[in-house]
Amino acid sequence: MLAVAGEVSGAIVVDLLKILAVAGVVALIMQRMRLALVPAYLIAGAIIGPSALAFVPSHETLADVTHLAIVLLLFGIGLELDVSVLRRGLGRMVVAGVGSCLISILAGWPVAMLFGLSRPAALAVCMALSLSSTAVVLRIIADRRELQRRSGRLSFSVLVVQDIVVLGMLALLPVIATWAALANGAAETAATAEPPRSGWEFAGDAVLMMGGVAVLVVVAKAVLPTVLRESLRGKRLEVMMLVGLAAALGAAVAARAMGFSLEMGAFLAGFVLAGTPFRHQLSGQIGPLRDILSALFFTAVGMKLDPAVVLEHWWIILACVAATAVIKAVVIGGVCWSVGAMASTAIVVGLYLAQAGEFSLILIGEASDLGIVSEEIASTTIAVIVVSLIATPGLAGLGRHLARVSAHIGHAPWIKSSLMGEPAEVDQEKHDLKHIIVGGFGPVGRRIVEELEQAGVSYTLVELNPDTVREQRRQHKPIVFGDVANLRVLESAGINHADALILTIPDEDAVMRACAVARRRAPDIFIAARTGLLSKRSVATKLGADHVTVDEMATAEAMVRVVMERVAAGREELPAEIEPDAELASAEAQRRAIAREGTEAGEGPKEGTGAK
Repeated sequence: MLAVAGEVSGAIVVDLLKILAVAGVVALIMQRMRLALVPAYLIAGAIIGPSALAFVPSHETLADVTHLAIVLLLFGIGLELDVSVLRRGLGRMVVAGVGSCLISILAGWPVAMLFGLSRPAALAVCMALSLSSTAVVLRIIADRRELQRRSGRLSFSVLVVQDIVVLGMLALLPVIATWAALANGAAETAATAEPPRSGWEFAGDAVLMMGGVAVLVVVAKAVLPTVLRESLRGKRLEVMMLVGLAAALGAAVAARAMGFSLEMGAFLAGFVLAGTPFRHQLSGQIGPLRDILSALFFTAVGMKLDPAVVLEHWWIILACVAATAVIKAVVIGGVCWSVGAMASTAIVVGLYLAQAGEFSLILIGEASDLGIVSEEIASTTIAVIVVSLIATPGLAGLGRHLARVSAHIGHAPWIKSSLMGEPAEVDQEKHDLKHIIVGGFGPVGRRIVEELEQAGVSYTLVELNPDTVREQRRQHKPIVFGDVANLRVLESAGINHADALILTIPDEDAVMRACAVARRRAPDIFIAARTGLLSKRSVATKLGADHVTVDEMATAEAMVRVVMERVAAGREELPAEIEPDAELASAEAQRRAIAREGTEAGEGPKEGTGAK
């Protein structure tokens, strides 16, 4: 038995090696071509799958790994959901997200049946294709620094609603599977073995299941924030990550016990934690593990692609991609315009979201497993999803071009105010406003924040002490919990549009990591770093810092300045001075560096700023 188990484990490791190696090579090629990575993993799966080179004989051997990947993917997406973005115009946002999905399904359903699909299969395929890609769209928006623009915020809002709507779609799939089985006459034997359930019984079970989910959410909201706060008492961030992952898996198991899918439970756990200060740090911590497992999942899905079927039905695939893009662009753009978006914004959002997405792959995979669609239909649909994802950058460029052409068209005449609450004439960034990220809220950070507040400069704090974060939030200070060297935390603090980053924390390793991460993400940002030793200055500069304040040197300069003033003025004429404090001297030096940066920015480009 042990020998057999060892052989099976060894086979899985070899399969994982093949998948990661091929996926890595294809991803490198796609990255060089500036294309999204999700299609790269799907293409890699098609290459090594049983229908092509057969490097991996069956995707079933990786079923457990792919299920775990889906659970973490849904947990991560739940963590990313910021419901606060929907608070302004909540009703219209929900109408835009739900309405666009529903109308896209209804518009595409008869089109899918024209291609020979049965009603249940066509409905499942249209449900899958009605969803857009959160990962691909948000990456494009972030790369183009459009997260603060109307089109970026509206796109994100519609994606948030879609990610919530998918829970209902996952719950509907078993019902559609029963419909498909009845339509095919495959449920006759089951009907003789067990009497059909009445509508009242079905409704009662549904109420119990939804009640169970409500209890799960309430318990999670009451327990998880306290447990996560307790996990940080020892200041070991890996403990928080372990607790978060345990919460995701626990919620997944609880949801399965209630009759729902594992994915739905994990999503709910992430959604609950999205309302806590720990969401950014936790999302950044599980990000690498989630990305690796997601690559495995998408590659395993790609293994279902049959190249022979794709070549045989290539014209159908292209026609379906075109139909999907046209229907979704018109529907999503039209719905957004009808609820208050400017015409130019609606066009951009419609074309940004005209592709299929990650949830499309999950839904079509579930539909295939439940027997709603055949393997051939699933393979063709996956090919449609892959092509639509590859076409997304081109559609985004077309959207921006059409937006400029239609800039003179306002919002719908029955709407009194713009959906995003901004002036209707133009959609431009506020370049006159400055935004600074301050890493650390110790004595140095507090002094810098005082100066920023007096100067009226916008800022966001990043702090790793949960008690400090809670207290500053009570005072309505803009603060994010997390490690300033965590990319997800920096993005949440606004690294994509910030003018400067001030690193005030005494942890030199964290400062070095933060310099490197921030410089890669925002090549033009001004970085002022603090270090305790002169020897670390050159290291921080090489990693991306524009200005480095050395505590030793700042203290020496402050002491010399005080002594020279005393000598020049005479001891009797000056009141007693407090001895220079290294942290306050460091704060003053960093403040002067940022002030110089602001002055030089007004005069023109300065030497030493930019990528290192």
